[in-house]
Amino acid sequence: MRKDIREQLLTMAENDYQKFSAALIPGVENMLGIRLPQLRKLAKDIAKLDWKEAIKDEDFYFEERMLRGMIISYASKDMDEMLPYIEAFIPLVDNWSICDSVFMGMEIFQKNRERAWKFIEPYLQSHKEYEVRVALIVMMQHLLKCDKNGKKIARLRTVDVSALSDVTEEKGLYIDRVLKEVDKVDTTDYYASMAASWLIAEAFCCYPYHTYEYMKMCNLDDRTYNKGIQKIVESRIPTDEVKNLLRGMKRR
Repeated sequence: MRKDIREQLLTMAENDYQKFSAALIPGVENMLGIRLPQLRKLAKDIAKLDWKEAIKDEDFYFEERMLRGMIISYASKDMDEMLPYIEAFIPLVDNWSICDSVFMGMEIFQKNRERAWKFIEPYLQSHKEYEVRVALIVMMQHLLKCDKNGKKIARLRTVDVSALSDVTEEKGLYIDRVLKEVDKVDTTDYYASMAASWLIAEAFCCYPYHTYEYMKMCNLDDRTYNKGIQKIVESRIPTDEVKNLLRGMKRR
């Protein structure tokens, strides 16, 4: 990261917040302790300027790498221009925090979803933990929650038992494709598994019938499958009756 930006980051560091964040992200070194809203604001400001020059130099601090990803995310306008930068950034992702904070907000994928699918396909087939997680986060945030007209949708407000047998449920544009892909990914590593279980929970809260039918016969490993059920049950959206039904589906 450019020297003047690094100096600016140093002034934003908080010792107490560094201790708090370090406890949540095991294995991360060189953390300054800067709050995400501050990083996002700085990234947006840099993205409006000569952002390519700003990210030429290598990163040293955790927050510099996070900032790099956010700058790329906010600078994203043209898919052809941005994909090489996104592709170069993915190998730098080595923890869940950078993965989720950067790729959850990378809205360029929503502007051309078929290109997004093509881009993440190699990562869905990867056996590298964070490559898989990146692909799953993109699929969950930018492809799953998409109606048949290609518009963004929100979770349902509630899911009761009747929803689990509603064959007329409005099907999302990509729900079948998403569930098919998540069933094949390598969830051996912990953070890939947790991303897959998170995606299943989100799918259930958007498309309960289709996701429930999938869960009856899916090929997810036991850890990912049970964690997906746990995440659904922890949500406020399913009724208690639905939660009890899902608890009974856990694998022993």
